[in-house]
Amino acid sequence: MIAVTTVYPVEARWIRRRRGVRLLRTPAGVRSPDGLDASFATETPNLLLSTGFAGGLDASLDVGSLVLADAVRHRDTEIVVAEEILDRARRAIERGGHSCRIGPFACVEAVADRATKRDLARSGAVAIDMESGPLGDWAERHGIPFLAFRAVLDPIDVGLPFSIDRPIVLSVVRHPFAALRVERAAARAGRALGRALDDLISAWEEGR
Repeated sequence: MIAVTTVYPVEARWIRRRRGVRLLRTPAGVRSPDGLDASFATETPNLLLSTGFAGGLDASLDVGSLVLADAVRHRDTEIVVAEEILDRARRAIERGGHSCRIGPFACVEAVADRATKRDLARSGAVAIDMESGPLGDWAERHGIPFLAFRAVLDPIDVGLPFSIDRPIVLSVVRHPFAALRVERAAARAGRALGRALDDLISAWEEGR
């Protein structure tokens, strides 16, 4: 069984439901592993795949660009994705005709503004998200293979009008035009991610 995690419905919308795949909605940020022990009490996944949207930290990454983590930097630790797992994912993605940028993800605990993203880009990270660090740590502690594969929602010089501690509805009311731009970007990124995930999961299930 492959466990695929997202936070928001708009991220999960583009992921095809299929046998052998368990799609889980997790809390945002550091609380993302909450409930996983109970969810997998009777069946342990053979892959935990953290997915959804990410912020781009490289100027070459646009909305919908696909990013695959070879490591996740979280607080003072770096979770390295096993080379065999990473290579298998890369081959599956490329066979599907998709291109993706491989590199480290920086995991943060709040929605990053443009200045923060530019600072993090200097570390060599290619993307930023809020869940892959806690989820990767949980998977490592439980001996479960882990991947973080996402689509860029906000390029490096684009800010998001949202906050983890503010209801999304309130953000939309305060920033209606920015929210509309994010909605359009989410559709573009979601379609790209959904197609690539389908090919990645199919190849994984077939052992390729």
